[in-house]
Amino acid sequence: MSTYHALAEKFMYRKVWEDAILPDSLLDLVRFVYSEEEAGIVLALGVTPMPAAIVARRVKRPLSEVSPILQKLADRCCIARIRVRGVSLYGFLPLAPGVFEAQMSRGEDNPYTRRFAELFEQFYEEFLAWLKPRVDRKDLRFGRIIPIERAIDATPGLGVLALSTDRYSEAVDRNRVFCLMHACSCRHERDLLGKGCGRPKDVCSAMGALADFAVNNGLGRRVSRQEFLEAKQRAAEAGLVNLTDNLRDPMQVCSCCGCCCGALRILTQFNIPSIIAQSHFAAVIEAKKCRGCRSCERVCPMKAIQVKRKKASLDPARCIGCGLCVLKCDQNRAIRLKERESYLPPSETLGDYALSRYLEVKGLNTALAQRLSLGAGRLIARVSPLHLTGPKYRSQ
Repeated sequence: MSTYHALAEKFMYRKVWEDAILPDSLLDLVRFVYSEEEAGIVLALGVTPMPAAIVARRVKRPLSEVSPILQKLADRCCIARIRVRGVSLYGFLPLAPGVFEAQMSRGEDNPYTRRFAELFEQFYEEFLAWLKPRVDRKDLRFGRIIPIERAIDATPGLGVLALSTDRYSEAVDRNRVFCLMHACSCRHERDLLGKGCGRPKDVCSAMGALADFAVNNGLGRRVSRQEFLEAKQRAAEAGLVNLTDNLRDPMQVCSCCGCCCGALRILTQFNIPSIIAQSHFAAVIEAKKCRGCRSCERVCPMKAIQVKRKKASLDPARCIGCGLCVLKCDQNRAIRLKERESYLPPSETLGDYALSRYLEVKGLNTALAQRLSLGAGRLIARVSPLHLTGPKYRSQ
């Protein structure tokens, strides 16, 4: 097996997902980003960051040769690098989310970024076409939607108390470190391909360790809590949706559109609803109040609303509960939010998240398995606490 083929398998998590596709487009992308020597170094990296000396021992090469290669890879954001007490630690960076976002988030327009965008888009479309029939009946909640906060406040008699995880402002209040990315990776990629939508690209954001990583690697700029919240306000006004990690304390709050966002396109373009967890709420249309103005139809990123004979109707299967339609219907108040009965709260810890996603991929996400993964995740957090976001994260 070639070094490039082995690295492509690593990106596809072949040890977990044995039959994962390895299209030529992925091999072309790996060859484009990494030299063969670099690919060999990346193969030696693990998810847990390690010092260069350990990587050198793994590849059986002198530290003097391996260290500069790691530094160059990290400078290009093709691997992860963190500094702990002045020591650089290097780790494997997944393709997406990971390498893709790092190459696009600087907002650069040059031959490298244009070619990267072309190759990644080819892989993305091939992979999703392959994935669709294999996850049709699986519940894979890698990310989740948080409703536009003003939509919650604009719904009288919501009928249920909004959880702290339903409001991104409460997640913001639990954090200390914030950044705004220089560019939304997805909208920038689509711009490079000549398929952009023109919506703002400077409103995607990160908190905690991801914010530090982005700032330290030139992918974003550090901002205050207030500037962070103002950016989310601008995003809502532009018709963008809040998409986060499926964690109680997320590291990112992306501001997504249905046409460019790689995650939402899984729903809109490929009709795979199980990848992203819908919000705690769903929209409901009160037909008697509807005047058929079509403002809700135009703003819905999922094309879940259609207006016929001057009355709006909603496809519940496509509604992600983002709340944009509630804000647009502020005069007639014909749309409100209601609690989604099938809603599952986000994972509380990174251990819980990782175990839950593994069980979902394997099709083992029973009620008992969910409880076991939650308990195991909490145990891991106690034995080996790793706080990448939230009130216990400390900026390095």
